[in-house]
Amino acid sequence: MHLLCTSPIKENWAEELTALGATVTTLEFDGTFEAADDAKFDGAMITSEAFKLYFQGGMSALSVPYDALSALVRSGRVAWVHVCASGLDVPVFFPLMRACHETGTTLTHCPGVYGIPIAQYCIGHMLSVCRMIPQHAINQASRKYESLVQRDIRTCTVGIVGAGGIGAELAKLSKAFGMGTIGWRRNAAPAPNYDEMLSGPDGLDRLLSASDFVVVAIPKTPATEGLIGPAQLRSMKRTAWVINVARGKVVDEAALVTALSAEDQAPAGAVLDVFAVEPLPDNSPLWQLPNVVITPHDSWRTDEALKDNHRYFLDNVGRAARGQPLQGLVAEEYLAPALAAVASL
Repeated sequence: MHLLCTSPIKENWAEELTALGATVTTLEFDGTFEAADDAKFDGAMITSEAFKLYFQGGMSALSVPYDALSALVRSGRVAWVHVCASGLDVPVFFPLMRACHETGTTLTHCPGVYGIPIAQYCIGHMLSVCRMIPQHAINQASRKYESLVQRDIRTCTVGIVGAGGIGAELAKLSKAFGMGTIGWRRNAAPAPNYDEMLSGPDGLDRLLSASDFVVVAIPKTPATEGLIGPAQLRSMKRTAWVINVARGKVVDEAALVTALSAEDQAPAGAVLDVFAVEPLPDNSPLWQLPNVVITPHDSWRTDEALKDNHRYFLDNVGRAARGQPLQGLVAEEYLAPALAAVASL
């Protein structure tokens, strides 16, 4: 198999590639590569390492390798494209997704590949809230030696909105800490490590009212945008915290700001890794709220997660070489919004 990949696939996975009988041409982050003008590729992947371009030069810089790959797809030179993400509602992916759709090029992504690091992120922040780590840091900075009565996480229930790959890992870790677990998804069939699995509007209300931490981990689709709005926030415990690791627009951000700004409303606080607009604008009121923890959409980003992303792709390379079905084929419900967004430009 002949593959076209950005760094570090060729550099870091040479032994595995040789075992699979695969060769790699490196697609540079500036969109160039060294190959014959008519060279064709059995598979292609732009690694998550390319996202450094976004922080260096914004979306226009990140678009460069994606635009180059889109052009190759449209010229019929790539048989299969793998997108290094679970969620596909990222504008930089849209032209590439449309090119694959219009040319019949196989398109895969990696759902669930970031489940473990994101679950660790959620556990870390729940422990931080319960054990009052921010307050201890404040006391340390002011040389205030004060013992604090903290909350035992075993007394808490986590409600997981979107009981998919991230939810499964979080439920497992939560159970290891002795927490109660409630899940919500379209199918309410029982699942491992969940005390309850719910569905529908009534099920969501029950989860919100019973949970000490509400973790939003559901993909953003037209059906889930604004899923957590003013009414849902009011259903929560006054002492509860929201943790959003899904997409910013799954939670009504304006309603959340209003609720977090009022002393007599739920929730008590929020941990936000995603936002309606990213990067989070300097004038966002979220920056000034003392009961909000902000991280820059990096709940997934660990050293091992980057390797897991590569491994997912290499596993599919092996499947393709053996003539087996690929994992992570993009479902139509996730492709349609991207196509609509591109069509409206």
